[in-house]
Amino acid sequence: MRPASRSICCAKLSATSEIVPIALDSTNCCDTNARMRLTAVSAEDSPDNQPLALARICTLCFACGLLVSAGLLAGCDQYWINSADTIANRVIRQRQLDALGATSDADIGKEDGQSRSGSDPYAFVPHPIDNRVPASFNRPAPLPEMNTGTNGYVDSNGVVVGMDDDEVVGTDGLRPFTLSEALAYAFHHAWDFQTQKEDLYLAALDLMTERQLWTPQLEGEIRARYTNYGQEQSFDQAMAAVSELSATQRLPYGGDVSARIVNVLMRDIGHHTTTGETGQMILEANIPLLKGAGRVAYESRYQTERNLIYAVRVFERNRRILTVDVAGDFFDLLAIKARIGSAQTALDDAIYDLNRTQALFDVGNVEQVEAQRSRVQVLDSRNNLITAEVQYRNALDRFKIRIGMPTESPIDAVDEDLDLFEPDVTEREAIATALKYRLDLINQFDFIDDAQRGVRIARNNFLPAFDFTGSVTMDTDPNRIQSYSYNTERTRWDAVFALELPIDRREERNDFRASLIELRRSERGYELARENVVLDVRSALRNVELARTSMEIQLQNIEVNKLRNEQARELFDRGKIRSNRDLVEAQNAVQSSTNQYANALADYRLAILALLRDCGTLRIDDDGYWVREVPTVN
Repeated sequence: MRPASRSICCAKLSATSEIVPIALDSTNCCDTNARMRLTAVSAEDSPDNQPLALARICTLCFACGLLVSAGLLAGCDQYWINSADTIANRVIRQRQLDALGATSDADIGKEDGQSRSGSDPYAFVPHPIDNRVPASFNRPAPLPEMNTGTNGYVDSNGVVVGMDDDEVVGTDGLRPFTLSEALAYAFHHAWDFQTQKEDLYLAALDLMTERQLWTPQLEGEIRARYTNYGQEQSFDQAMAAVSELSATQRLPYGGDVSARIVNVLMRDIGHHTTTGETGQMILEANIPLLKGAGRVAYESRYQTERNLIYAVRVFERNRRILTVDVAGDFFDLLAIKARIGSAQTALDDAIYDLNRTQALFDVGNVEQVEAQRSRVQVLDSRNNLITAEVQYRNALDRFKIRIGMPTESPIDAVDEDLDLFEPDVTEREAIATALKYRLDLINQFDFIDDAQRGVRIARNNFLPAFDFTGSVTMDTDPNRIQSYSYNTERTRWDAVFALELPIDRREERNDFRASLIELRRSERGYELARENVVLDVRSALRNVELARTSMEIQLQNIEVNKLRNEQARELFDRGKIRSNRDLVEAQNAVQSSTNQYANALADYRLAILALLRDCGTLRIDDDGYWVREVPTVN
């Protein structure tokens, strides 16, 4: 008795997507002798069938080649990655030109398809840790001796001798880093900006998929089935093979047309004879005539095309926001460095005054309280310097993280000659420019069009479904063993018209009303966005004026306080005043006004950039330099 068995070999291939191999259930189908038996030309076949048998052999060999190719292509991740990146980048660049008139770098970087974590993604307990604490955390750190008389700043005689060099923030070994370099680095490495690049890339992938769906969809399928009937001696082993090839095209105004070819082969393996071979060709069309017909059928393509335009605008808007944010942080770094410089100057002056006051006290010209006041001034100046240095280090590390740079990178923020100036523009001109060029506002306006199309779709759904379905089918003669010769006399024509009776339209009524609400929401959203844009521009202009005025005031404060400091020092040195209080206050005032001017300068620069951003006129290239081509309002 021969045991019953079955082996199925199936592979499906699509010219529009990918080749997906399906594994064999057993190794019998891959046996060389079995394959030869399945495709051998039977001695009982007539000579007229020899070409058909040869064609069948070629067909099966071609199918085997496709299976092998499928196995190879399925593992070639890099090919698919490179192919998608090439097309997506081309689509993004074209849409940037269409929407913005210029392109910017939106490349998300090279991809190898491999995880960088190096961990086991299937572990039940990922990354276990122990409960121990490092010994250094259980050991108290040594504290410095709290003695202001012997701390390296005041000697045993009470005279300040200065600071150690290693206690001051230095720039030795640090690479000067300008704002332009920072912006160029951020455009390629900033963490959040990389995510925004990927959002743009995903929108491009969605459009690529949508466009592909509106091209001819070629699909093919081959199925082979082997059956062992056991006790049935007359027909104990059989193989059935079915091949199907189809092409489908969606129509832009609704419906689709398709063409299919189906071939079936029946083979008695035990007797090496072909028991049946038929073919069928089908041409079919499904076309809506009322509901779902017209431009509403193309809605998914309209929306996906526009979504990429929206994504391009959002990306460029975020790029300009990143520019302002990075520049603001960089200006803050420069302001902190200016505070370090003023703190160092104040400390040097305090050390000089303490030495002089101490000398005057030693000869009895001033009271001890004056020397103590000078000593406190030195300690406060030292504390201010150390505080500014720590603030700079912390701010610099945060800045590195913002632009995507490792915190260990040895850089030092340095100023450069920026082509940055306050534009000579009136409030009316600034608002008109912003209403025309603000990308987020343009998106809000275009959302109204999307909602209008939604209303038209909902209105179209009130129509009854009136569809036409037609087909033309040609079969081969079932009495003859052949699948490639079609008999036009056996052609069958079918035409079906189906009309829906619109009895219940409550769901469509609700959808229509909801679409109108969405339209009104989008209109209000635009009006709100427009008012916010006007507010942004007015606030930006006011901030520029405020920062400019503050900077001018601090410049005057610096001049006044410097003059005050010089006069107080001269009077104290000449002995006109016996107290150094006025001198200490004047020194503090000079340092304070210097620091406030540094902050005002940073605020003024940032306010100018914010004004350009809020007016939609901020242009910057991938190298971090301003592009001075401000569009004019018509």
